[in-house]
Amino acid sequence: MVIIFNRLIASLFFFIAIVFGQLNQWIELPNSPEASRFNDIYFLNNYLGWAANGWGQIYFTEDGGSTWTLQIEQGQTHFRAITFLDELRGWASAVGIGEFGSADSTNLYKTFDGGINWIPQDEFIGPTPKGICGLQKLDANTIYGVGRVRGPSFFIKTEDGGQNWISIDMSLYSASLIDLYFFNKDTGFVVGATNTNHETSNAIVLRTNDGGQNWETMVITSRHGEKAWKINFPSKNIGYVSLQRNYEAPIYFIKTIDGGELWEEKLFLEDYYFVQGIGFINDTLGWIGGNSSNPTYFTEDGGESWNSAGFGSRVNRFQFFENGEGFSCGRKIYKYTNSLKIFSNENGIIPEIPVVNYPNPFNPETTILVYIPESGQVDVSVLDISGRKVRQLFYGDIYEGETWKKIVWNGLSDDNNRMVSGVYFCRIVNGSNSFSHRMVLLK
Repeated sequence: MVIIFNRLIASLFFFIAIVFGQLNQWIELPNSPEASRFNDIYFLNNYLGWAANGWGQIYFTEDGGSTWTLQIEQGQTHFRAITFLDELRGWASAVGIGEFGSADSTNLYKTFDGGINWIPQDEFIGPTPKGICGLQKLDANTIYGVGRVRGPSFFIKTEDGGQNWISIDMSLYSASLIDLYFFNKDTGFVVGATNTNHETSNAIVLRTNDGGQNWETMVITSRHGEKAWKINFPSKNIGYVSLQRNYEAPIYFIKTIDGGELWEEKLFLEDYYFVQGIGFINDTLGWIGGNSSNPTYFTEDGGESWNSAGFGSRVNRFQFFENGEGFSCGRKIYKYTNSLKIFSNENGIIPEIPVVNYPNPFNPETTILVYIPESGQVDVSVLDISGRKVRQLFYGDIYEGETWKKIVWNGLSDDNNRMVSGVYFCRIVNGSNSFSHRMVLLK
């Protein structure tokens, strides 16, 4: 595999490279393919991933997005979502004939060779859906899906690795369905619209507790001209849904803090913004992308305020991993790293995230995990936004074998004053190594 070879080559170099990557800073992968918009991405891990667009193209990467290979191109197909159970078994959904100019009646494709070949998934137990807009992998054998954006609405699922697919007509509950989020096989949410006519439509959120057999309406928004576009739960209690309006302002999103029992409509922007993708890396830090040339927005306070993230165009999907890395797709593919990276190849590879804190943002305290590159004297301090030291958390010797240091900062200065809310930096000095990590204190 190319990945293994690259890792072996990297471990042979005798130098230290330091790459600074700041919080909220995404990079456009320089070699990523470009389209009017990539509708969806799916990464099995930090290296193996696929990207699908409305031009009938599916691309594959095995090196974390550094290079991409075109696997399929059929211009009559508008691919909408993609997911994989493993390195070989995957499915890509399409919007179906007549939607967004598509002339392809096939709404679901499958591959059993990692995407080298794609063939129609034609058979369904139940009515054949007209198009599929969202797919979610739940476990090694289970995928759920919904569609389509301008109707009719369907819910589909497989629980046997794709051998059999069940389709359920959802027209009793909504006119269209666009995206979904399930916690497990039984409990989850689907989102869409109450009417196929966008001007008279309201966004809708539905919930099931029995794997899609029965549904209850949790939200119908108060404004006409809205669709619920994407749904994301960074934790079991906190969830977000993006709301698309084609013409009017202001623009809203909806949020739950109790696992979806109650939802609140919250202001995103007073000015018009063609909202689409939404994704959160934790309960408070997240991004909203839009179907326009305008850049993506981010929030650090759970959606109370939003600012330009300075990257991306037409961003429609976000995906994050537990190690702090993530990907998003729009006109191109973008990559996110939560902290600076340090690579050492003389004594092995130093972890890509040498310092992390959780939670972040935090109130009133946060736990800091620090990786110590070498034995010797270590200084761990907190600096304010101006670079002034406000608290020394640790100063002393770290001996060989003691590679991780766990420190709790309670938000107090050296003179025990409560620090004001804002941005702070945890700075670590260890011999010739020095690096910083961004933290956000909330009130």
